[in-house]
Amino acid sequence: MESISSTPVEVEAVAADSTSYQDVAALPAITESERVDDLDPIPTCTSTLTYRNGIFLAPMVRIGTLPTRLLSLEYGADLVWGPEIVDRAIIGCERKVDPHTGVVEYLKDHKQIFSCHPIERPYLVYQLGSSDPDLAFQAIRTITQADDVAAVDLNCGCPKPFSTHAGMGANMLSTPKLLCNTLKAMRRAAPPSVAVTCKIRLLPTQKATLELVDKIVRTGAIECLTVHCRTKDMRPREPALLHRLREIVDHVNSIAEKMGRAIPVVCNGDVWDAATAPKIKELTGVTSTMIARGAEANPSCFREEGNVSIPQVIAPKWVKYSIALKNPIGNTKYCMSQLAFKPAEAGNVNGLSKRQLAALRMGISQAKTHEELANVFGIDVEQVRSQSVAEDILKDLREALDARIKRHSSGFDGQRLGAVINNASQSSDQGSAGGQQTNDGHAKGDNQKKATSNSPQPEWKEILANGIGENIKNEKSILYYAFSTVEQPSSVHDAAKPHVRYVVHRGFVNEKRDGEADGGIAPQNPSFGSSPCLMTTTDVRTPKVAQLTSQSSLRASGQDGSRGGECEIAWWIESTQMQFRISGTVHVLPTKDHPLRSLFPFERLSPPRAPDAMDQDAESFDWDGERTRIFNKLNPGLLASFCRPTPGTPHPNSQQLDSAKPKDDTSSPWPLELPQPGKEENDEQKKQLEQSEKNFALVVVEPYKVDLVNLADDTRTIYELVEGENAATGTWTSRRVVP
Repeated sequence: MESISSTPVEVEAVAADSTSYQDVAALPAITESERVDDLDPIPTCTSTLTYRNGIFLAPMVRIGTLPTRLLSLEYGADLVWGPEIVDRAIIGCERKVDPHTGVVEYLKDHKQIFSCHPIERPYLVYQLGSSDPDLAFQAIRTITQADDVAAVDLNCGCPKPFSTHAGMGANMLSTPKLLCNTLKAMRRAAPPSVAVTCKIRLLPTQKATLELVDKIVRTGAIECLTVHCRTKDMRPREPALLHRLREIVDHVNSIAEKMGRAIPVVCNGDVWDAATAPKIKELTGVTSTMIARGAEANPSCFREEGNVSIPQVIAPKWVKYSIALKNPIGNTKYCMSQLAFKPAEAGNVNGLSKRQLAALRMGISQAKTHEELANVFGIDVEQVRSQSVAEDILKDLREALDARIKRHSSGFDGQRLGAVINNASQSSDQGSAGGQQTNDGHAKGDNQKKATSNSPQPEWKEILANGIGENIKNEKSILYYAFSTVEQPSSVHDAAKPHVRYVVHRGFVNEKRDGEADGGIAPQNPSFGSSPCLMTTTDVRTPKVAQLTSQSSLRASGQDGSRGGECEIAWWIESTQMQFRISGTVHVLPTKDHPLRSLFPFERLSPPRAPDAMDQDAESFDWDGERTRIFNKLNPGLLASFCRPTPGTPHPNSQQLDSAKPKDDTSSPWPLELPQPGKEENDEQKKQLEQSEKNFALVVVEPYKVDLVNLADDTRTIYELVEGENAATGTWTSRRVVP
């Protein structure tokens, strides 16, 4: 497929409180004949996000920042769209997690481009501005790198110049092939669990609108279509053309039914509050509605019981959120200046006078810091900053979401949301972007099945372990196996690239060699049994780690926010004439302060409790102890290898090594060997070992299928983990197949 011709343009990354994306140059005009349709197949979406019977916060530049979204969720919004962020702005951003608040920031040149919080993740839709499939692909890869959003949306409706002059927004309506190709690129870039949606405006004629909608739906890339019931040239003060929407809804339903799918349609335009929404749904036939200006004026507009007071409730909460979550002061002032401080405002129960409200507006306008803004509403800044974000600042929001989970006890809300909400609490207090574990690496939490069953070891594992134990002295290569990973495509025109390397088997979880034990194997921690999860090691800086963690296998995704990728092991045991092909999900456990640590499923991978353990509810499995145990067993050469520069980077002494072996490089800038931890001879070796330990990562493979070929007996057996169970504690089935 040919790439779409366009001249590279530069964009200045801007903070969330900027009014526009000022330096995005206009794209050159491209004729329809130059736009090549993308006919390649796209991946299937596995998202469980629902767009039915909801009322949503619309995407609004500058307004839809973190505090507005959190307040909207608290008062009843079912989903929240973030502000449009153009592709070139988000590409290349650094993702940073605040250890005290849990806020995730995407930064470029020290400017905040986008921010979010784990508590909103199950409801958060990231809106992208793009008119280039390649850039859209890169942008979606950036924002979905760490599972921060539930869905991504393409903006095809914004009529404002900062969007349309670069070929984005409402200008995409006139280039349907480019629009559809961009949606397909987004679907390829996003993990299967992240939905792709689209937001459009009406075209001048109904016929043209139906033709566009037909093309969008037939891409198979979207899970939901939002229609703003105004044309590109209409202003907000003009009534929305709601009468045109029902025919569009019927058309979408007809196409989707033929495709064997269901594509909800959401109405945007003249939906002001929760009271208006049912009337709009009845008139148009849509499944859900979206509010923009009503939420800009009062984020409690989603509340079925009616709005609450802005000066007494909403504005003070806005200020507290802004202080606690470190929202940019410029954005805070702008959003608060848009709130409807009016005497007749619904919720103004104490009837503040025009003079009192004018004084509040003046105070907001004159404030230059969060401290000055807090004084306007009588808020103690130091008290706010001393409070726990999870337990105090987000208390009302957590209670609202908990109540929502109880109302929807099954599906996405009841299962995944409960875990993510609890996970967000721990992120805020422990400085983790996700993952349920304590700072010392011990598993905790009740959101996953506890590894306390004493299930027998699968047959394939016993065969493999026995083969290793009986032949390791005579077959030196018995601990080496081929380990495959996949490098994700860097653009829509690339294909995924497989990578295979040999690694060393470091044992099964919680197993150590013991000549006096039955079978030569004994548990490292006697309180726990053995596990079929395999361990190997890696340098956390290598491309292999990026290949593993860039994936988001549905099978490897946990309710605690953990995730991992897919891998396959090919293991040939010469002594027994057996080949093991092990399919599994793979997880990386780095040091405590590494951001990838939050993705590790501590609880799910924990081995089962030993049957004779005195206290079945005692300490959780010590994963950091397991990691340290493996590190301490490495030989001197391997210990030294982890404190070298990043593997694969240019060697500083490459010219000198042309005529000498690397181990003969006496002027090496790094050590060739290091002593075992605890046996350091000087401070320099101690620092080098600390650096090695920092770069060292434990890799744990959770198998779910094993294909065992026994050439000696000419047999082949397939072992599979029962669906829905954990490899560490679950049940396996077996079946014989033709060799």
